Amino acid sequence: MRTRRSILTFLTGEVFAGVTVITGLLATPLLLRWLGEEKFGAFRVALDWYGYLSLLELGLSGALLALLAKAIGQNDIQAIRQTLAASLRAYLGAAVFMLIGGLGLAAAITRLVPVSAANAPDLRRGSMVLLFGLAFVPLSPFRALAEARQRGYRINALLVLQSLLITGLALVLARAGWGITGQCLAVVIAGVAFRFAVMAQTVRDCPGILATSIGLAPATAAWRGLWNLNWPTLIFNVCGRVSLLTDNIIVAGLLGPAMVVPFFLTQRLATLAQRELQGIGNASWAALAELYSRGELATFNQRLLELTMLVTVVGTAVLVPLAAGNRHFITLWVGPARYGGDSVTMLASINALLLAVFSLWGWSVSGTGQIGKMVGAMVAQTIINFTCSILLTRSLGVIGPLLGTLFSFLAVSMWYLPLLLRRLFGISLKELVGAVALPLGLGLPYALMVWCLAGGGGPTGMLEMTVQIAALALVYLASCWLMVLKHPDRMRWANRMRMTLRPRAAD
Repeated sequence: MRTRRSILTFLTGEVFAGVTVITGLLATPLLLRWLGEEKFGAFRVALDWYGYLSLLELGLSGALLALLAKAIGQNDIQAIRQTLAASLRAYLGAAVFMLIGGLGLAAAITRLVPVSAANAPDLRRGSMVLLFGLAFVPLSPFRALAEARQRGYRINALLVLQSLLITGLALVLARAGWGITGQCLAVVIAGVAFRFAVMAQTVRDCPGILATSIGLAPATAAWRGLWNLNWPTLIFNVCGRVSLLTDNIIVAGLLGPAMVVPFFLTQRLATLAQRELQGIGNASWAALAELYSRGELATFNQRLLELTMLVTVVGTAVLVPLAAGNRHFITLWVGPARYGGDSVTMLASINALLLAVFSLWGWSVSGTGQIGKMVGAMVAQTIINFTCSILLTRSLGVIGPLLGTLFSFLAVSMWYLPLLLRRLFGISLKELVGAVALPLGLGLPYALMVWCLAGGGGPTGMLEMTVQIAALALVYLASCWLMVLKHPDRMRWANRMRMTLRPRAAD
């Protein structure tokens, strides 16, 4: 059942990615035409700034996920209710802090996001609209409960609807001339609807959970567990924000908001692929945490090795053709002037694969309630990333933030996380490195052939080139199936797929 739910969560995540890609392909050229590059770039950067307000939840999300996963793994109903009761009260206080921070951010937004005088009032109005969404932050624990119960596939289904609603409203409001304010309004309306839908679904699945949690006075143990884990989670979240989500801000601040457009769009395919690869870890962490809480460490390690290999194989198979065809894709999509260059494409693809693998390893640590073990290394990685990103952007332009991310990965996560996994779980370093190195070794000739094909293909030859690259991808996947996986592993994966596709009653 754990495997089935993990696979369903991943597959529905793929559906969500497909919907996101299609709507993005259709909507982005229209939004650029109706908004203009400065408004489009300013909106993206404003969203990044408001994303920092999530840090004022003080790391409650990660702490809550770990505690709920442990309680669910031990089938402790009372602990689940106590944890949810404590988190509802804690998130109510966090929402107040986030609203206060949002007011300060709205007051300074035109200094943080430099725009022309004509667009400044629109940016300020949009910032105030984004504040409204913060009032619904106290509903967050219901999503955490659904994910800890391994119901991520239902969350993904609602995310598909949210994506469609955002895109539809964004297009209508942009066409109506609402500018940045309209884009912010689309995000807020869809976000609020998503939170209420998740709450309704969770309450339906767990009858009485809402009433008992609201009326229940949280036990001291629940409060202590929540607040003991929240501070390491907060530090970790700060590091994640600064390391990976300040790129647009750095580019806008040093090169101007208009430069965010080619920087953002050129990475679009790699970013979407990265999110789906991270979805493997997101779909599996609760099952891994359950295995750990039950003391099944050998099975835990086996699953982690299998997932590491899966992320590497799928990431290589997908990212290589996306990177090779990205120039042609951007040319057809939004025009050659908005292509950020081959260097941006290559670095974004490499970072996407590395981040997906490191995220999986990080989930195995944080999901088992040991996130504090990663804090020191992540702080060091963040300092390296932020410093290098600023210095390299000043000297090299838009590739600076991507180089900063790559350098920080190589300096810290590349060696620290494998050693940490060995220390915490006793996992074999040789097997862990092999799970990454073997698929990458087979991926080198695959990548060379794909790049040779893409180098001579232009927009007029896209169909023929796509067919050839798809054939090479299938050859690469077949090679990994036969040469990387051992016979028992192949049988195990085939059996899992049969079990997943077998009709069953809905959970």
